[in-house]
Amino acid sequence: MQSRLRATRVAGARRAVAPASRRLTVNVINANVLIANTKGGGHAFIGLYLAKELLRKGHQVTIMNDGDEAKLTKKAPFSKYAELAHEGATIAWGDPTNPSTYPRGNFDVVYDNNGKDLASCQPLIDHFKHRDLSHYVFVSSAGAYSPHPLHPEHTETDTRKPSAGHTAVEAALAAARLPYTVFQPLYVYGPYGAKDCEQWFIDRIIRDRPVPLPSPGTQLTSLTHVADLAALLAAVPGNRRAVGQSHNACSDRCITFAGICRAVGRALGKQADIVLYEPEQLGLGKGGKAEGFPFRTGHFFASCDKAKRDLGWRPQHSFLADVEQRVEEYVAQGRASREVDFSIDDKILAALGRSTAAAPTTAHSPASSPLSNSSSNSNGSSDASRFTRVSSPASSASSASSVPRRPSHSPRRDLRIHRTPLPPNWREQLQGGEGGQGQQQAAAAGAGRRSATPGDWRKGL
Repeated sequence: MQSRLRATRVAGARRAVAPASRRLTVNVINANVLIANTKGGGHAFIGLYLAKELLRKGHQVTIMNDGDEAKLTKKAPFSKYAELAHEGATIAWGDPTNPSTYPRGNFDVVYDNNGKDLASCQPLIDHFKHRDLSHYVFVSSAGAYSPHPLHPEHTETDTRKPSAGHTAVEAALAAARLPYTVFQPLYVYGPYGAKDCEQWFIDRIIRDRPVPLPSPGTQLTSLTHVADLAALLAAVPGNRRAVGQSHNACSDRCITFAGICRAVGRALGKQADIVLYEPEQLGLGKGGKAEGFPFRTGHFFASCDKAKRDLGWRPQHSFLADVEQRVEEYVAQGRASREVDFSIDDKILAALGRSTAAAPTTAHSPASSPLSNSSSNSNGSSDASRFTRVSSPASSASSASSVPRRPSHSPRRDLRIHRTPLPPNWREQLQGGEGGQGQQQAAAAGAGRRSATPGDWRKGL
């Protein structure tokens, strides 16, 4: 390695410099940044965290939020904008599709965290494509990837859905010849979210209700903390390697649906009662989505290796480490006492013949459940959760009342063996047809022994 380094002299000192191909080039700038932020959905709180991270790095930040200021500032994350203003950010309310409402100023970097299709993004692109921008960042979605039946992990080279609105926006950015970068987040969690993520699981487990999961429950998904996502987006200003590139924005760890249930249950000191079902068979889902369920029903995770390599970024959070804090915030907000609409859950459970009350919780060893490997404790011990696979009302009734003994598939255990006692003189009877010599041999063989076999054992047969 040392032989590949070249020495340069700077101000009389010598320092080793890696070849250009191995260097991460970042120009440190104090940029004037505009964030166009959405008024709802799973990306709404990205603008809040991104603004905080950019301010921390010394940039000037203006956040332009879509929607009605009077209504939105009454709820999170928009109720936290006063803190942003106190830290030095400029808060503006406008319509990203109407350039006349844009805040005035010469911006170096623009983040579009609002649009999902060309109609909502084109005005912002057209307004800034002829200006002296150093970077235009579009927060897209990993949901625009075409799912692969054999290789579920998404990389940046995977095919994008032609019908997805995000795909059309990405093509428009390339055609506009802007210095753009595209980020593709997956599921995002954290404080001040406008859309439930892990809260869907807490709603049920904290109320001791069954948790209906699309079968088989071992689907892998990615949960990324919003602070990690904001740190990744904030790594763009001054980084020329990001221009013209797309990056998956996600955690480097995955978790299963059953694993989320177990993690939440462990944080609550409870055991999740998981009920597996087939959404399409019940008429409650199609195309990889299930009615009332917050995630896609199949695998949904991606590789973030490119972001690590090109942007020098590393996620600092994991869901298993954050789940207790997420449960504490849920309880602190008083959500445990709020009414929750479980009508879809009740429809699923009724179709399967299950009660809405959670089944009695009993400890299970890891080998006793087909989903036992979907999640594990940080200390290596097994989680105890109750899993119920219900395919019909009849089978659910039997599982709810008593669990029958499983067949052992062993003749020694499952077959009834009939034993017939032998008479005391069975040897004499056996040799009787061969004459006196046979009787003498039988008598000699039986001398000194006392048999409990009756003499008329053949008549008994």
